[in-house]
Amino acid sequence: KLASSTDDFQKKKFAFDVYDINKDGMISNGELFTVMKMMVGNNLNDTQLQQLVDRTILQADKDGDGMISFEEFKDMISHMDVGNKLKLEL
Repeated sequence: KLASSTDDFQKKKFAFDVYDINKDGMISNGELFTVMKMMVGNNLNDTQLQQLVDRTILQADKDGDGMISFEEFKDMISHMDVGNKLKLEL
């Protein structure tokens, strides 16, 4: 069980680090926009994407600082079962 929970933590940390472009330990509005833009491409225009980013930060940002910390990120993705969906080949 310990290995499983450690593996889950590492997967979440890896995913967080993808979004935390400047490596300051927080995901800013701009960082979330940049990474999501890479994922959605031209499927959403910039206005639609910015609205999605703003909503995501509003939902995840529990302390009201306008950014997503690792703790807030873990809370946000815990209900998404990311641990089972994110497979890492090392």
